[in-house]
Amino acid sequence: MNILEIKNLSVEYKTSSSIVGAVKNVSFNVKKGETFVIVGRSGSGKSTVASAIMDLTGIDGGKIKSGSIFYRGKDLLKMTFDEKRVLKGSKISMIFQDPQSYLNPVIKVGKQIAESFTIHNSQASNDEIRKRVDEALKKVKLDDTERIFNSYPHQLSGGQKQRVLIAMAIMNNPEFLIADEPTTGLDASIQKQILDLINELKNTLGLTLIMITHNMRIARRYSDTMAVMHNGEIVEIGNTEEIFKNPKHEYTKLLINV
Repeated sequence: MNILEIKNLSVEYKTSSSIVGAVKNVSFNVKKGETFVIVGRSGSGKSTVASAIMDLTGIDGGKIKSGSIFYRGKDLLKMTFDEKRVLKGSKISMIFQDPQSYLNPVIKVGKQIAESFTIHNSQASNDEIRKRVDEALKKVKLDDTERIFNSYPHQLSGGQKQRVLIAMAIMNNPEFLIADEPTTGLDASIQKQILDLINELKNTLGLTLIMITHNMRIARRYSDTMAVMHNGEIVEIGNTEEIFKNPKHEYTKLLINV
């Protein structure tokens, strides 16, 4: 069963001198329960696809030119603002790549995690909110919940901040998770811990996962299906292991052999 279907998606950005096509007629399906990786070098358009799913392209001056994004049969691009608001964060959630930019430096971490819950559960009591925050922190292996809750972002390590973002992403028990370069800026050992954590949560919580990465080793280890993007287009797509064993496109061969 396909939980997500993207058809002929095109996204463009307006610069001071021209209009740039960041994503060009991209189509793919994601099956319920699988890990689908979009891989490619910087500027290939992979993060733009994630932004389009989350309705965030406008933040960076982008515009969806054409196409459809169906989630459980409903076109996200035709939903009302209120419908999208309910869906984002509750059914579909995203782990961003830079916690330093995403977390507010002057607000304690606990309050920021709580806000990701209360925006969808405005009637929740303070006790319920705190319980849910503590549960989310423990799920991401931050067991010292009292200290984390009362810390400011600068008081946490890079790996801890990334775990906080993951906790925020799972606060409302989503069924579909997007992880956009979730290990950017982390050293190798912490990268593996974060990726293993996301994979564990995917399995224990029954998530469907899209992961965005430029790292072919990550793609091979953690994905079921892989789409290779180059210059805004998907040049190859299929079972990850089959692509690694028998890549068809020259760009895919180049990435594998780097």
